[in-house]
Amino acid sequence: MKYSFYKNQQFELIIKQCISKKKLFEDPEFPASDTSLFFSKHHTFTAVWKRPGEICDDPQMFVDGASSADVTQGRVGNCWFVAAAASLALEKDLYTKVIPHHRTLSFQKEYYHGIFRFRFWRFGEWIEVVIDDRLPTINGELIYVKSKTKNEFWSALLEKAYAKLSGSYEALESGNPGDALVDFTGGVSERIDLVEGDYHNNLEEKKLLHVKLSKLMSRKSMISASIQVQNRDEMELQMDHGLVKGHAYSILAVKNIKIGHDHISIFNADRLFMVKLRNPWGDTEWNGAWSDGSPQWNLLSAQEREKYGLVNESSGEFWMSFGDFCKYFTTVTVCILVNTSVISFNKTYHEGSVKSKWEGKSAGGCITNKETFLNNPQFCFDMTSTSNDEVFISLMQPDMRSKKVSGKGENLTIGITLFKVEANRIYRLHQYYDQAGDSHFSNAREIFVRFDLDPGRYVIIPSTFEAGIVGYFLLRVYTDQNIAFRHLTEDAPKPGCCPFLPWCAPPHIQVSIIIKSVNNLMKNNGATTLNPYCIIECNGLTLYTPIVYDSLNPTFDYGGLFYLSKQVKPMLKIQVWNSNTLVPDTFLGEITSTIVVKDKTVLETHTLMQRSHGGRVSRANGTISFKITASNKLTFM
Repeated sequence: MKYSFYKNQQFELIIKQCISKKKLFEDPEFPASDTSLFFSKHHTFTAVWKRPGEICDDPQMFVDGASSADVTQGRVGNCWFVAAAASLALEKDLYTKVIPHHRTLSFQKEYYHGIFRFRFWRFGEWIEVVIDDRLPTINGELIYVKSKTKNEFWSALLEKAYAKLSGSYEALESGNPGDALVDFTGGVSERIDLVEGDYHNNLEEKKLLHVKLSKLMSRKSMISASIQVQNRDEMELQMDHGLVKGHAYSILAVKNIKIGHDHISIFNADRLFMVKLRNPWGDTEWNGAWSDGSPQWNLLSAQEREKYGLVNESSGEFWMSFGDFCKYFTTVTVCILVNTSVISFNKTYHEGSVKSKWEGKSAGGCITNKETFLNNPQFCFDMTSTSNDEVFISLMQPDMRSKKVSGKGENLTIGITLFKVEANRIYRLHQYYDQAGDSHFSNAREIFVRFDLDPGRYVIIPSTFEAGIVGYFLLRVYTDQNIAFRHLTEDAPKPGCCPFLPWCAPPHIQVSIIIKSVNNLMKNNGATTLNPYCIIECNGLTLYTPIVYDSLNPTFDYGGLFYLSKQVKPMLKIQVWNSNTLVPDTFLGEITSTIVVKDKTVLETHTLMQRSHGGRVSRANGTISFKITASNKLTFM
């Protein structure tokens, strides 16, 4: 794994210096002082910094491995980070990546130098952060995150490293658990709004969500849940049923359990749908149905509970029915671990990724800024499967927590717009196409959207909400197929090296043809079904559409972009063919037309004509509708 060194501090070199000087490491980049605790002047306590060996006897990095019970929130309001760290502890393959060489991290004298290292994924790269192990205390007790086991310190040291990367402990106040989960894994963060999706009242959607979360858990995704507050006074307000508003809970398990027919669940009489959560405070649990000691547990024997893992290993962990979960929680945050390895037994994805920025002319703002929007950076990718397929798109901006000390820690409001374009387009868009999708604009660190897309070429335009805003971004695209992801930088074709020669002359006309649909096709020659596709010909240039199977009224929404010289008369021919398996494809009909330069997009509908063997027009076979735009201005479209 490639990684860089935060503040250029290298673990091995620092250890050599400690051995040479016979001193424990004292980190000059994150000193044992109030500057590491606070960026504001409003604090009410004085910390005493102590190393683990000064806090307890026999300090250990891990005691019996890592578990969610090792992460209990302290005085800083960073339940979002604590919930993410508790989820991290559930997956050894993940936490050993964040805590490299974890087996060698020891407080034994011969290996101990007062230095520890952690790795976080930030804005497209892994960063190694080293810290000393001096931790802030009051009366000998840790102020911030601590383990239930007093002599276990991995979670406290992890928090310190993350605070260093963020500028201070205070900078960890409030946040999105998805951000920390992404920093631990390099995955993408998806937010599910339970209220907007009406999951509590929609039984079918609730079923699908339970299946989705269960599948995500099986693929090692990390999930948290929270209850949105309406105002600051509601923050961390405990409700009558024991849940706390504005508080990030870790989801530890999602269960679908087959039980006896005399039990009742929200979905089926023989199924119990459950979810297990953990409060980062380590106590204050749900007190409704299926909470500790509730009468619902009498429906299951102790053996059944143990068999299905329906147990709580520590204080702060509790079970709920999935129905109550959807009723009381408002937001689910998922960190999807996107596997891009070419050698894997698990589902893998192809990735397209780029870092870029908005500045000057390229800071065009959102699509409501009609005059400037298309000046934004543009990126292209292909969907090549024969049917619609899922794509994940993540737009991320740099983390701004470390800027809080200077008062510049605000995120930009960002989002994406997606267009389906001609299948052979390699130049930037200059006019608007039908939108294939978009995201909400938000000041979140990461915007995530998923789409089901038909075959074709697509252009993503990431933007800030307002025009003229300078900022950096990381754009990532994931699909099941190779997407040929690329940055569109050129506006139009350039002339050849000898523009006075006919074959090097610059193009004079550009023509966009997008076939929308074919209607009322007729079967012929005893065919039992039709699998139509189209061939677009424009002055010797040819493009084939995908095949639409078993349809007399196929929808294509597929087309091409053609650049023509002024020496030729622009002509268009579109043929419709039927794809056959064992015999040659059969001709269904065609249209021919002279292309008229109009500098505007026109929707045309023509009658498809069949031919006799002699080439003469014989009879009509349905109609074809397409959009055509022709212009002698190469940056008109």
